[in-house]
Parts: sequence; structure tokens; C-alpha cells
Amino acid sequence: MIRSLPALVAVGAALLLASCADQAPPATPSTTTPPTSSPGPTASVTVTPSPTQDTTTDEPVPFPADVAPDEQAASADAALTLTDVTTGQHPGYDRVVFRFDGTGTPGWMVRYVDGATDDPADTSLDIAGDGTLQVVVLGVQLPYMTGIEEWAGPNPILTPEYAVLREVNVRGQFEGQHLAFLGATTAAHPFRVFGLTDPTRVVVDLRTDG
Repeated sequence: MIRSLPALVAVGAALLLASCADQAPPATPSTTTPPTSSPGPTASVTVTPSPTQDTTTDEPVPFPADVAPDEQAASADAALTLTDVTTGQHPGYDRVVFRFDGTGTPGWMVRYVDGATDDPADTSLDIAGDGTLQVVVLGVQLPYMTGIEEWAGPNPILTPEYAVLREVNVRGQFEGQHLAFLGATTAAHPFRVFGLTDPTRVVVDLRTDG
């Protein structure tokens, strides 16, 4: 059977479209990119160590002092009695604590001396170590005036196992002052003195790395 030309052209066009449809790549799903906004200001964050995080260090405690004398006046209403003396070893320093009960705030005069002399008897004392630190606490009164029982020893306190401190020798009171001597390995170790409250204390630290 003989087909007409227009019919043949129509059939060819149909076959061509079908072939192109078979070869077309699969459609790619469209994706929507969200708009990019300008970043706002960055908030500062403070990191707090957890309770189990160890933030301590074994570095020696810095001393804001040297071997120069250290003095502090007592308050005008000071009427204190010595009730305890303790010592302790710490990283970087040896410590002596004088505790007082009574009223007011104590003062002090602390300095290295060539030798220990018991005041007012003027008796020379043999203090352990090659350095002697004289500690005079101000603003004290006798027990019968404060009504407070005074510390009674043991005295002297010997500390041969300490790095620098060798002895604490507490003497008596005289004219509102309480005298003590600290024996150190040498007179070259810087020291610091400060007061604490609740309870009232005078603290003397001897640096062990100097």
C-alpha cells in the first residue's frame, strides 16, 4: 500500500519525539536555599570550672614583702589575750599563727634581730636556726584584765622538719606587748605579717624558696 507524503512526515515526527523523550535526563528535584542572614553580635560566655575541676597549683605563693621590718598599729580599743599558737607547712612558706581573744584589733612589730633577748629580764635566749625573727604583738592585756585564760604551752615549739622555721619561742607580756621569737634557717628569708578576724589572729609567714 502506498502512503501519502504528509502521512509519512507525521509518522516520522512522532517517532523523533519519542526518541528524544527516551534520551532526556531525569528531572532533578528543585531545592530551596534559605536566605543567609548577617550574623548578630557574639555573646560573651564565662566558663565556670566544675566543682570537680582542680584549679589549685603547687607554685609558691608570691610575697609582697622582703626582709624589712613590718609594723602595724593596734586599734585604740585593743584589749587582747593570747589563747593559742599554731604552726603549719604550706607550698612556698612556713606559717605561725598567734590567736587572741578579747576586744579590738592587734598590731605588731616584726623584724630580724641579731639575737633574742627576753624582755624585760634582758636574758639572752638560744633560738634554733641561724636567723631570729622577733615578733611583738601590740594591744594585749594581762588575763586578769580581760578575764580570758592565757595560752600555756607547749613552749617552745620546735619544728626541725620544716623547710625554714625551726622554733617558736613565746615569751611574756610587758607594757601591752606580747613577745615571741621565731627561729629560721637564716635571716635571708622574706616574711609577711597580716591580721585575720573571726577569730582574731596575727599570721607570720616565712618564705621557703628565698
